[in-house]
Amino acid sequence: MFKGKNLNLFLLTVPLMNSIARSIYDVAFIWLVLDLTNSEKITGIVAMTSYLPAILCGLFIGAIVDLFSKTKMISFATIMQGLVLALIPILFFFDIKSIWIIVLIAFFHNAFGLPMVPAFNAYLPTQISKDGLLKANSVVNISWQTAVLIGPIIAAQLLTIYNVEHLFIFCLLFYFIAAAITTVAPQDIVKKEEINIYKIFSKTKEGISYLRKHTTFAFIVLLTLLSNLFVMGPAIVGIPILVKLYLGGSASDFALVEAFVGLGMLVGTATVYKIGNKLPHGLLFLLGLFIDGASFCFYYFIETLSQLNFLSFIHGVGIPFLIISRVSIMQKNIPEKLLGRIFAIISVSILSMTAVSSGIIGLLTELMSIHEIFLLFGLLAGLCGIAGLLHPKIRYLN
Repeated sequence: MFKGKNLNLFLLTVPLMNSIARSIYDVAFIWLVLDLTNSEKITGIVAMTSYLPAILCGLFIGAIVDLFSKTKMISFATIMQGLVLALIPILFFFDIKSIWIIVLIAFFHNAFGLPMVPAFNAYLPTQISKDGLLKANSVVNISWQTAVLIGPIIAAQLLTIYNVEHLFIFCLLFYFIAAAITTVAPQDIVKKEEINIYKIFSKTKEGISYLRKHTTFAFIVLLTLLSNLFVMGPAIVGIPILVKLYLGGSASDFALVEAFVGLGMLVGTATVYKIGNKLPHGLLFLLGLFIDGASFCFYYFIETLSQLNFLSFIHGVGIPFLIISRVSIMQKNIPEKLLGRIFAIISVSILSMTAVSSGIIGLLTELMSIHEIFLLFGLLAGLCGIAGLLHPKIRYLN
């Protein structure tokens, strides 16, 4: 595959282990909140507040990533995420079931997870040539999306044996495995610099200035921001509400829906791997944006869990088109020394809009049915892909 047995092990297993942990967390956390509150509005607000770390300090994470070894950053982040989640079953053991303590734990879990994606994406170009990056990103996404497929299935099976709060122990296990494997990956070489608050602010400003001067990349970030504003709330808050409160499903049913998304993502990734080098990366990105959003419009017609599973598969197919192509465009065209900061800006745009979108969905459920919300937000998200076609350069990027 790629030179170096340890590099291949890292590419195939670390995203897999990390994402299995994250998939179990996503199922367990939102269902735990619904169980404790039984409120659509509070669930949306709680989901929103758990993403506040990205809004408060996400921009500066990129500068920190560029100052430290990427592999050490990944190990530290995954270990801390696991330790934080281990607090939930401990609290439940002592019959402490405060929703706001759960929110605080989610806050720190997401805060420690902020360096993961920028560090991983910035690490790949230090080990792989530009010509191999699209396939490398496809391999990584196959690993990630296998986890999105099997993670919810694991969660569903665990829920037949354990209470939902015990699932966070398994998150700890998978996070620790990811951290252990990262320690054997080839180390990236980072030029030693004095590290202080001024340096972090200065480097963050440098990343923002780069995007100001290179407006095509800035427009990609803007499209990402708008797309996630319309997609992430329905995906994270809307789907569990649809399953539990409209279709009468269980936590296992919700986990199965997430597994169908993962299956669709695997099919989408395999397609990108096969045809990715035959089409401009920019065109793949815009196609992914359109499918990711427009597929939600059809959720308006859902009446059964089987229909939801099928449409979740279709929705999942489009996601790798936009993720793999966007990452590859940035890795190939942006100086390596800036990659951590640029990917952090992208992560901030995704996570901050996830927070805002989740809160909006929680509030809109007071005014509209969840089916109407999916239709409206799907239309708006699909328009992001169409708007991108109007840009003179994006669809030709490679």
